[in-house]
Amino acid sequence: GAIKSAAAIAITVPILALGLPIYDTLMAIIRRSLNKKPVMQGDRGHLHHKLLDMGLSQRQAVVVMYIISGLLGISAIFATELSTVQSFFVLISVLCIILILSKEVGLLKKNKGEENQ
Repeated sequence: GAIKSAAAIAITVPILALGLPIYDTLMAIIRRSLNKKPVMQGDRGHLHHKLLDMGLSQRQAVVVMYIISGLLGISAIFATELSTVQSFFVLISVLCIILILSKEVGLLKKNKGEENQ
């Protein structure tokens, strides 16, 4: 009932609002695990590095990340006005879009050697 609905929103909203740092951290952990690298070892696989590697300037990369964060924040606010099922659907939809974009940008690629660090 109402308690389950409130609990779902209490989980969904922060995940959406903090989506970019959560996403970037999870992708780094997954990527490093796939490449059998220590999770705490830095690499150039973070979103901002990939955006720079795609030819964006530092400023453009930051603007893209601000836009993503803003859209996730708006989704979080929007989710508070939806039913539990609709809110969950928004979260799942956002996750699917993020996974598709991750694949396109190459955030989950296994390194082909040590040169890609």
